[in-house]
Amino acid sequence: MPLLRSRRTLAVALASFLALGGSVVSALPAAAADSPTDVKDASCVAGDARALCAPVGDLLDVRIGDVHPTQPSLGYDEVYYKLGRYDAELSKDAVNKKFADWCEANGQGDAASAQPGATLRDPSSFTCTVPVGSETAATIEPMKTVVIGPQGVLYLTDGHHTLTSFQENSGPDVHVRLRVLGNLSGLSDADFWAAMQANKWTWLRDVNGDAITPAQLPSNVGLSNFEDDRFRSILYFARDIGYSADGAVPFQEFYWGTWLRTRADVPVAGWNQDDWAGSLALVKQLTQAQVALGAGTVVDPQSGYTAGDLSVLGAWNDGKTESKGEWAKLAKPYADAKPGKLAYMTEYRLRHVTPAPTAPAAPAAPSAVVSGASPSGSHVATTWSAPADGGSAITGYTVSLGADLSSEVDARSTSFTFDGVTPGTYSLTVTAHNAIGSTASAATPVTVADPAAVQGSVAISGDLRPGGSVTVTAHGLAADAAGFAVVVHSDPVSLGTGSTDASGAFTLQAALPASLPAGPHTVTVSFNGTTVATAAFTVAAAGGPDTGGTGSGSGATGGSGSLATTGSAAPIGLGVAGAVIVAAGVLLLARRRAGVEQD
Repeated sequence: MPLLRSRRTLAVALASFLALGGSVVSALPAAAADSPTDVKDASCVAGDARALCAPVGDLLDVRIGDVHPTQPSLGYDEVYYKLGRYDAELSKDAVNKKFADWCEANGQGDAASAQPGATLRDPSSFTCTVPVGSETAATIEPMKTVVIGPQGVLYLTDGHHTLTSFQENSGPDVHVRLRVLGNLSGLSDADFWAAMQANKWTWLRDVNGDAITPAQLPSNVGLSNFEDDRFRSILYFARDIGYSADGAVPFQEFYWGTWLRTRADVPVAGWNQDDWAGSLALVKQLTQAQVALGAGTVVDPQSGYTAGDLSVLGAWNDGKTESKGEWAKLAKPYADAKPGKLAYMTEYRLRHVTPAPTAPAAPAAPSAVVSGASPSGSHVATTWSAPADGGSAITGYTVSLGADLSSEVDARSTSFTFDGVTPGTYSLTVTAHNAIGSTASAATPVTVADPAAVQGSVAISGDLRPGGSVTVTAHGLAADAAGFAVVVHSDPVSLGTGSTDASGAFTLQAALPASLPAGPHTVTVSFNGTTVATAAFTVAAAGGPDTGGTGSGSGATGGSGSLATTGSAAPIGLGVAGAVIVAAGVLLLARRRAGVEQD
């Protein structure tokens, strides 16, 4: 049976159309100025009551199960908010919000009353503030809109979330009036969709922003028919805080969603909609990012729409403090007498929405940390935390340092060290693998310093006499590096080699050469022939007092060193042996003298 237009007097319909005509035309994008909006089917005649022939501006009574969407996705969480208000157990409204939404959508203002057991399927069970026939331009303006297509098919151009909420709550047989935005029933299918796109009356992009065809649009309203667009959802809650939802551009929030997908600093992809406080914080971050844009900033490159075109506000919360305006309303928890939209949404989700099972996916990206901002020497160590496995167990990791160094690590490991790394600049990544795929961490820049390029300090202390035992300490050198040569000058004599610890320090126990002359000397630390630390000290004369002196310079202890193998120990040993022989000779001579005296 063909749909009939609502039985209103022609005078009222014409008055409504004239009252709205200017605003409807002015709301069209500039590109649509020459696009057709009223091309009726050739069979239409004057006074034809069929929906096929409804004039632009008419108010058409429709069954919501008969309208066809013009967008492929919804913000599910906007619908969940509405269903939270419609839920008899959750609602805190004196008159259930679904009746207020229906009255507004029907051009009748607000809900006035509702009988016990009232339902949207029976408009006689509740009343609106404006009776049918008494509509004004102000009450007609917020009505949802429809375009008449070929064969009289009804295409919903505004109100997808509202009509879906009606259907989810009360089924597809609910009736509501829609304002006719255009009648293109006289066009071919191809010309119809060309006109729909030119007038920007359809949104032909999926949730990833990729283009779709009209054939891929859902056939009816209802959550199960749409994809869920979480970016569109969060933007609903940002209304009148970051931008004005004034309807100046059709599909306004979808255009904003294109911009939001590029803002990795606003983590909508990881949004937990069941967390009310976290959701509120995310809306605040989002809206502050919106108002920080200049009005001329292009928000959607494909259409060219700017932040100004999409009604960005000049100040956050429209210049009001947090205790006022739309933010104050949104921030009210469910425990409040008048909960905010987010509170209703999260409460409804927690009670009624079962998380949909997700197919296994590649693991999340690991977060790799390099030990030290600028490692020195030949070691680069990294650690990471095991990321979310995407529903499929992690099978291992690949740790890469630049293009030429990489290693496969088992799934139980969360650390790895590269050895023998030459000085230079690298990018370090850790890639997690599972049976579904692989995901790499963000690249971490790593600079491996040349130990010969790092200057430090050295000190020598102890028995500063020829053959004396001394301690050489160095610090401020390249960390975790081996092969530092410690040499006494002026005639170069090696005291040994040192290896620094993580702080760039080492300690070396050694003996000064027995042949070292008294007077001023220098101790140096070098790496591959380049001096990186030096200190002056004075050697006391052999046989003089042990002064326990210290060479100039200072350093922290740590690391390790090897005792010098310069031959300085041999003269000491020979001296001791000679002393023993002399003592034995003296003792023997004394005994002989004693024997002579006794004789």
